[in-house]
Amino acid sequence: MRKLVLAISMLAFAGSVAVADPIQDRQALMKERGKLAGQLSKVVKGEEDFDAAAVLATLKALQANAEKFDAEKLFPAGSDKGDTTAAPKIWEDMAGFKAAEDKFLADAKAAVASPPADADALKAQLNTLGGDCGTCHQTYRIKKS
Repeated sequence: MRKLVLAISMLAFAGSVAVADPIQDRQALMKERGKLAGQLSKVVKGEEDFDAAAVLATLKALQANAEKFDAEKLFPAGSDKGDTTAAPKIWEDMAGFKAAEDKFLADAKAAVASPPADADALKAQLNTLGGDCGTCHQTYRIKKS
């Protein structure tokens, strides 16, 4: 019985030590998002052939990425310090920040719901999604020097 209690205590302690790093988590999420957008960009630029199934799979992955975004968990108070390009405006205007992410998610869902039939249609969708990214970056991200 003692061993069981000790084992449970050790697992509980280990679980409390393994706290996620919100800066690393959000950077990983955004790197994944950038990689997916880059894959679509190659198709739009003609560097890769348009493959409707592959494009739809990438759009679904972008939607899944956006659905993982949780501003409270990824940008908690105090996570503006450290290796981050998150602008103070995020914490000053959390509602606006969330609205920007909600727009990206809505546009990603719309792209999945109405998959592009060709590279030109994908270009229009990618321009919308990229515009969402750019708007957010202009307001809520510090430019790297």
